[in-house]
Amino acid sequence: MLLNSKGFTLVEVILASSMIMVIIMTIVPMGSLLEREKAVLSERRILSLKLHDELQPFLWNDQPLPARYSSKFNFIDVHFHFTFDGDYVKGCVSWKNARGKSETICLYGYK
Repeated sequence: MLLNSKGFTLVEVILASSMIMVIIMTIVPMGSLLEREKAVLSERRILSLKLHDELQPFLWNDQPLPARYSSKFNFIDVHFHFTFDGDYVKGCVSWKNARGKSETICLYGYK
């Protein structure tokens, strides 16, 4: 038996490295999931603001309705659709989000 041991044993090294690996294996997937959700929320925010801006000419300048057009915004195919809904003008935007699912946001404006 060594009385003057100044190093780590093999068991201590294996236990420490396995604990570090467990921590890494839980943090990396959560970080990836958080980044994807951050991208989805950012797309929603940006496209709802874009829809607001696109809805304004139909409310103020009497542009003809219904109207439908598509555009590319930040490498995303975006489809706008504007119609009458009673006394309101309904504007919707549709796209595929960062998770690959179809999303639609609609805003209403009083004319």
